[in-house]
Amino acid sequence: MTATEWANWAGNVHASPRVIAQPASLDELRTAVIEAAHRGETVRVAGAGHSFAPLCATNGTLLDLSRLSGIDRIDPETGHAAIWAGSRIADLGDPLLAHGRAFANQGDIDRQAIAGAVATGTHGTGRTHGSFASMIRAVELLRPDGELTTIDDSEPNRLRAAALALGLLGVMTRLTLATVPAYKLREQTRALSFDACLDAFLATEATHRNAEFWWLPAHDRCVLKSFVATDDEPFRPETPEAPPGTLERYLKPDAVDWSWRIYPSLRTVPFVEMEYTLPLAAGPEAMRAVRALMQTHHPDCTWAVEYRTQPAESPLLSPTQGVQSATISLHQAIGLPHEPLFRAAERIFLAHGGRPHWGKIHFLDRGQLERLYPELPTFRAIRADLDPARLFTNASLATLGLAA
Repeated sequence: MTATEWANWAGNVHASPRVIAQPASLDELRTAVIEAAHRGETVRVAGAGHSFAPLCATNGTLLDLSRLSGIDRIDPETGHAAIWAGSRIADLGDPLLAHGRAFANQGDIDRQAIAGAVATGTHGTGRTHGSFASMIRAVELLRPDGELTTIDDSEPNRLRAAALALGLLGVMTRLTLATVPAYKLREQTRALSFDACLDAFLATEATHRNAEFWWLPAHDRCVLKSFVATDDEPFRPETPEAPPGTLERYLKPDAVDWSWRIYPSLRTVPFVEMEYTLPLAAGPEAMRAVRALMQTHHPDCTWAVEYRTQPAESPLLSPTQGVQSATISLHQAIGLPHEPLFRAAERIFLAHGGRPHWGKIHFLDRGQLERLYPELPTFRAIRADLDPARLFTNASLATLGLAA
């Protein structure tokens, strides 16, 4: 396919690739990559376009791997699932369940391609179960010369690089992820004052499989959402979608279903997002500072602020950098001003030891990232070995020093 314009889901990132290729086989993918290399142009993979950062933008070849999708195989002994990179998370729940398996955790959006979710460190909530990157057991990559290589735990540092690589090491074709026995969850929500919610959050999290909360600035109230494992039969009351920023959008009746149906929330209104990962102990103070910032300087920004937790994770570019963490996410509707709030909030996050989510908006430069990621030189060395001609990059990633 030739193309003149590409945009991400939110509409805040645009690009004009020379071509968008939709390979239906590894041979077609190999041809697209080799042709791009011969032209001297860069190659990026678009996934589902759910990143708010310009990770996919290119004026060269943009790959759409949606025709390379589905579960290739599941190991009956380990439960490890080899999955084609273009698979949408939402399409994996049923086939995994057919094998009695599920992902140990998910975020509240399931429209992403699995490779994009892995490559950006997409995560749910809870310190017991980590991000998609933490589930990686092996990665199959297509290199610039069209050859396939598999990185697994026989090369620990390479696997730590490949598990969260922003598409910089090559084209991910198949991913092997750990799964767990299929499970059902009961979802419960309740409204609390800001102070009561923040003070009680970690205690709630300790007694539930997953927990998170949303602070709604327009109401100065929180909605605490928690999941517990259950053997009850699935049920889900039908409720209309409430507008963003309302308590009703987050305060829902109890529901029970298989995990992959419970985790996602409906997202129909385009928005942009900033998320920072902070050391767990710093989370409450940073959240209080963000609340004060929004109440005093940005009262017109009324989209909810999300607070989650994440375990310590080992990928070289993991925003957790090996420590238990809290994550705070700010949102704003497309078409409304977001940069003044996001820049001011970023200063708070940085002051509390935060690191940005790679797929979301941040304003850091190369020097700041080098200070935040002490293993970045190791990542760069692995990248240089796998892609010496810097085929799998773009201007934004190069400016940030990730492709050096």
